[in-house]
Amino acid sequence: MCAALMSVAAVAGPNDLLWDYTSAPPKENPDRGLTFENVVNDAEGVKNGLKGIKLNSSGFCYFTKAPVAGVLKLTFGPRSGINRASLQVFTWSGAQPAEETRIGVTCEIRKSGTQLIPLTAEQNNIYITRLLEMEAVLQRIEFVAGEEYTPVPCDEAKGEETALVREVNIDSLSDNARFFIRALADANKTGNKTIYLRNGVYDLGELTLTAIEADNIAIIGESMEGTIIRNAPDYMLESIAKTATLRIADDVEGTLLMNLTIENALDYYKNNNGRAVALWDQGTKTICKNVRLLSHQDTYYSDQVGGLKYFEDCEIHGTVDYICGDGNVYFKRCLLYCERRGGNGGGVDIITANRAKGDDHGYIFDGCTIKSECPEVSLGRAWNNTPRCVFLNTIFDYSAGEFAVTGKKVQRWSTEGMRVLPELFGEYNTKDAQGNVISPEANNVTFTFRGDSKTMNTILTPQQAKAYSVKAVFGPWARTIQKTILINSNTKQQ
Repeated sequence: MCAALMSVAAVAGPNDLLWDYTSAPPKENPDRGLTFENVVNDAEGVKNGLKGIKLNSSGFCYFTKAPVAGVLKLTFGPRSGINRASLQVFTWSGAQPAEETRIGVTCEIRKSGTQLIPLTAEQNNIYITRLLEMEAVLQRIEFVAGEEYTPVPCDEAKGEETALVREVNIDSLSDNARFFIRALADANKTGNKTIYLRNGVYDLGELTLTAIEADNIAIIGESMEGTIIRNAPDYMLESIAKTATLRIADDVEGTLLMNLTIENALDYYKNNNGRAVALWDQGTKTICKNVRLLSHQDTYYSDQVGGLKYFEDCEIHGTVDYICGDGNVYFKRCLLYCERRGGNGGGVDIITANRAKGDDHGYIFDGCTIKSECPEVSLGRAWNNTPRCVFLNTIFDYSAGEFAVTGKKVQRWSTEGMRVLPELFGEYNTKDAQGNVISPEANNVTFTFRGDSKTMNTILTPQQAKAYSVKAVFGPWARTIQKTILINSNTKQQ
């Protein structure tokens, strides 16, 4: 990821071109008042051919304009011709964006084009980020004073540009895949059903977002290695919200996944990037036992504030933020496998991106093992809300390759947040494969975000570590987890 961060040195004037990358890269910040992060500068025919400010989960730009009314003109780059994109515009008071008030949203568009946002004379500090969970690229930002503009309703998406989101003909899939889709559709009608899958590949092709939509559905395979549910979206579709192999729908309760692999086979290395979710969990009281999740970026997405999820003896593979989201998620004796970040084997992998909210405990890893083919690994970074993540009794296993947890922007944790500073990042009793304790006695990390900073000792005391038991995190539900696993482990396949 290429990133630039410039300080605000001037006020954007009444008629100012803030940024222009429609033909060639600007030699310098045109107005000297624009601050931005995440820039793409791909040559034509390379990667996506992108040019401009990349607004993804961590990208943003902001500036201060003159105290006059006018219109903000935002020109999208070609990326929005692949996925629908939409931006939101905020205003703030103070030296840095902090307490923000949203003042405008662009329409959802799929093509390159200009979107307009009216600004009053009082709306001087402007901050722009994405609205949808889709990547967008800004190629040109312009403020024109005095121009009148009456917002018009956004056109409904016509769908003519969405060949990559086309429906998949179920009858064209393999016998295994058709069986699974039809069994799941039947279970979704009433819930409280178990689907047994024999060893084999259940290849969904380009089908995405296959959903569990009713309570208490169990999907149990014959073996983790042999029972594989797989999809392979076109890499141009990459998105945290579009690509999921399997999705547990909003507020669905009591899903059990056991003895199977869920794989999103999007071609990540075609561009050395691409969000491709294997399991998108918007439910609660989800149990995963002997489940392997295979992908690269955003492999597992927990997406339900207050949701309860438990993983035991599972494997999760990935590169960037490959365990991401919110809720209360407990990982017991799981393997966290860091794949190569880029085709050349370099770069930095980031295991977690947490956005815990309210009373959520966030992510707790207890007795898990980390292996890596990437030379540098971060335990996690802050995403949104009040991020919380702890690693207890972790094993660093170097059998897949040596890896470091320190670097330019990594001190066991990523020092730069995406939108916030972390609430709590902690580690306790980390060991190597031979049982030697390798976590330092103290690890004082200064986390930064937009000029703000927070220093935290990320090494937990034994007393702090004891507060993260399964019972402490899950309360009464903790008593039913092992009972559920035991009952289903003893049930023979039919």
